[in-house]
Amino acid sequence: MAEIPSPDVTQSRDMESTRPLAEERRTAQAIDVDCVHPRTWGDFQLLQRLGRGGFGEVFRAWDPMLEREVALKLLLPRGQDEEQQFATLITEARAIARVRHSNIVSVYGVDRREGRVGFWSDYVRGQTLAAWIAACGPLNEEEAAKVGMQLCNALAAVHNAGLLHRDIKPGNAMRDQDGRVLLMDFGLTQELLATASLAGTPGYLAPELRDGQQASAQSDIYAMGVLLRFLLSGSPVPLVPAPGKQKTPSRLQLIIAKATEMDPKARFASADQMAKALGEIVAAPAQRPQTVWSKWLSLPWLVVLLLALGFVFGPRLFRKVDSGVGPAAGTPAYADYLAANEALGRYDKPGNTDKAISLYQAALKNSPNYALAEAGLARAYWRKFSDTSESKWADQATEAAGRAAQMNPNLAAVQMTLGSIHVDQGKFEVGVDELQKAENLDHRSSDVHAALAEAYRQQGRLDDAKNEFQTAMDLDPDNWRWPYLLGALQIDSGDLTGAEKNLKAALAKSQDNARILYDLGIVYRKQDRLAEAQNVLEGSVELDPRPNPVTELGNVLFQKGDYAGAIQRFQQAIKISESKYGAWGNLGTAYLASGEGTRADEAFRKAIALGLAQAAKTPEDSFVVSVLGYYYANIHDRDHALPLMRKAVALAPGDPDVLERVGEAYEQLGDRQQALAFLEKALKQGYSASYARSDPALKALRRDPNAPSAIRESNSSR
Repeated sequence: MAEIPSPDVTQSRDMESTRPLAEERRTAQAIDVDCVHPRTWGDFQLLQRLGRGGFGEVFRAWDPMLEREVALKLLLPRGQDEEQQFATLITEARAIARVRHSNIVSVYGVDRREGRVGFWSDYVRGQTLAAWIAACGPLNEEEAAKVGMQLCNALAAVHNAGLLHRDIKPGNAMRDQDGRVLLMDFGLTQELLATASLAGTPGYLAPELRDGQQASAQSDIYAMGVLLRFLLSGSPVPLVPAPGKQKTPSRLQLIIAKATEMDPKARFASADQMAKALGEIVAAPAQRPQTVWSKWLSLPWLVVLLLALGFVFGPRLFRKVDSGVGPAAGTPAYADYLAANEALGRYDKPGNTDKAISLYQAALKNSPNYALAEAGLARAYWRKFSDTSESKWADQATEAAGRAAQMNPNLAAVQMTLGSIHVDQGKFEVGVDELQKAENLDHRSSDVHAALAEAYRQQGRLDDAKNEFQTAMDLDPDNWRWPYLLGALQIDSGDLTGAEKNLKAALAKSQDNARILYDLGIVYRKQDRLAEAQNVLEGSVELDPRPNPVTELGNVLFQKGDYAGAIQRFQQAIKISESKYGAWGNLGTAYLASGEGTRADEAFRKAIALGLAQAAKTPEDSFVVSVLGYYYANIHDRDHALPLMRKAVALAPGDPDVLERVGEAYEQLGDRQQALAFLEKALKQGYSASYARSDPALKALRRDPNAPSAIRESNSSR
């Protein structure tokens, strides 16, 4: 399960805003998407880049209008007139719309959005023929003939519509999950490519094209013959037999020879004719000579023996090969995969995520088509992104998840990984759909149920989330992560009693766990059990001195009135990670409380600079917006503070933390009336009165006769 932290978890001075689940999660808005790929094209959500070439990029995308996945190809500008480029595509698309064939990937639409021309088609879950042959090796003659016949029938439909393909190759044909072979990428983009350079792929180009002649149906047939040669031998280049080793060519080899004649007139007259020749091989495969062994193996009693062995040994005897599930038990790749899972399962231990990444990579080196290891690698990369906020890890995670899906999308772990990443990127619709597919594939997986719980939590479906976490605990009662994550959710929802119970249950299963201790410290602080909070947080920092527990420890000291100790902890957090804007903001607040105004101003300005970078990625995050408004208010910059405060309230009018922070910002700006109004609303929404009573920034406000009664002090109070 990919567990992601929020955009920034070193919280502001407002202790109530610390969110443990947010510490484990990150939304897509926090990813520096420019370093990965665009997130949208018009209304389409770009889920995963499948490929990139000289003409453009291909994405797996989500069409929100029809609620389905599509393959979206976005063309790169080619220095020609944009209107002419778009007109050419429209003409080609209309021609392709006339083609109807079960072995052709249909194009759904063409458009120009955000300055880029693109078209979208059916998204096929499967492998290109290039990837299939690389994974499984060359085909026998009958298998190659079956594939070739499907492709020739598709090519005939293209030719009958008055179109040419121009770029037939293994990478432009797919084998889907059901074994159907589909021809892709015909018509569209070829006119555009031809204007810049010779269209087609070297090795598959007919000789007349290399001589500068026009493309024709016969040049497509030539490329189809080379493709058949690739399926049969693994190479598009003819194999020259050694002297004295010449054999009588087989029927398929004769078909390949005819299709790849130098003279176009000597080739098959049409793709229909070539498909018919291949069909004869499929209908009447060559009879292999029967040896003594083959006669013996055909005896009926052997069938009974094999069935008996299957009953005794089960799937170990008849194991499906190249399913992407992975190597057999006892192999080095399998051992590395199990060790990687174990390391990632204890991601709380420093260095374990890096260890998991190395082990998954080792497993894939020994077994390149290992879909489970590729999915595990994606989750490890995402965990690395969670802990470092470096977008390169998000990029590698999405790429690894995509490779896993290409290897075998019918594995629950693969669908779970895709779904978890998409949910954490804010693509809830497609993410939940993938997680539900994962549940259908394996309803007994605790990881899948926990991933669904996180998706529901992010959607605000807290009851559904709690039920899914409970199911995960029922299925895997010894795993610390499930009560830990449920406890974190309960902290967010205000159920501190339930959170404490579940976090202690998690701690009993994993006693040296810094993450559990960190969350437990938050629970204790929220209950004003500051001594206990300090004790467990010091334990968390000792195990893993990350910025989050160090900052939370500073928050506890601040709440105890130990401003010098708080300053020391906030400075420690900044030394660990200087890019955390919340740590700088906390440091500014502590300086302000201790009377060091100049240092406070410097810290707030640093927090603002870092916070603005985050706000550019998450402009609708009410927490980030309100914190920035609070920082600006503390340096008395009304022009910047007020718009941010108003926006924060508009984004989250019922969030008590946001309301309190805005009220305190108004107090800093000298607007007591607005400060009182927002603080009153915050308290009614559940903001802790004890925090407001201990906040030194609200000391003067608490003595105001109009202050809320829950926090009001007499003028003689100290």
